[in-house]
Amino acid sequence: MIFGGVQVDYFWIGFFGLVGIIWGSFCNVLIARIPASENISGRSRCPHCRHTLGIFDLVPVLSYLLLGGQCRYCNGPISFRYPLVEIACGFLFMLAFSRTGLAPIPLALHLVYVTVAVVIAVIDFEHTIIPNQMVLLGILAAGLGSVLGVGPEILSGITGGLIGGGTFMILYLVTRGGGIGMGDVKLLFFMGLALGPLKLLPAVLAGAVTALLFSAAIMLRFRGEMESLENVSISMDQDEEPEITARVWGMMIINGKPAVPFGPFLALGFLIALFWGEPILDLWLGAG
Repeated sequence: MIFGGVQVDYFWIGFFGLVGIIWGSFCNVLIARIPASENISGRSRCPHCRHTLGIFDLVPVLSYLLLGGQCRYCNGPISFRYPLVEIACGFLFMLAFSRTGLAPIPLALHLVYVTVAVVIAVIDFEHTIIPNQMVLLGILAAGLGSVLGVGPEILSGITGGLIGGGTFMILYLVTRGGGIGMGDVKLLFFMGLALGPLKLLPAVLAGAVTALLFSAAIMLRFRGEMESLENVSISMDQDEEPEITARVWGMMIINGKPAVPFGPFLALGFLIALFWGEPILDLWLGAG
């Protein structure tokens, strides 16, 4: 079987797909509890009635399907995000295995990167927050990978981090915090550290293009709803970022202009560059 351009067997593909789906359930715990500053070790509860969930309520993907997307105890709706994250992690874990095989350090590094990207993407989309915990985990993993000879060399990684983080810091200062947030700056530093300067460019480009396409589609489809959104003023002079509650599919109005959380699209660009960075660069440089 060919998967991700690499000859692999069905057993390991299935194994890592299943592990990824199960791990995706834990990612959902992180996504739900990190923004609320809750302990991640407690038992899972229904977000509506707060009833402690049993083991048969927590089977990844299957519980959601069998329960019809509702809580067993109060019939409250359960977000489709839960099975979506689980399926996405399953697919990405299979991709990670196809990229690294069973080499333990590269495989572990890719699985950490997948976890960081997925959790950051969903939290930023839902709460406009890029959690420091996940960015720090990614930075530590990237630094350890460089030391162990996996990924960019240390100098290349630091250069990529400084280019990514430095460029977005300039944008942050120019927009006075109204266009780029400090979370984006930290995320770009991690991305540059993990990818190096060459792969960072297609990662950011892919993130920018997908963000632009997504924004255009939402504004065209939900023009009426977008026009009714309340404007939110944001600047670096504020001690805390204001809570943004009025949004349409992640879109909001900041300082009088439509905006969308950039983190999910940067995370997508990061994954694209992580898995397909080499062929993209080969195609790009070859075309030149």
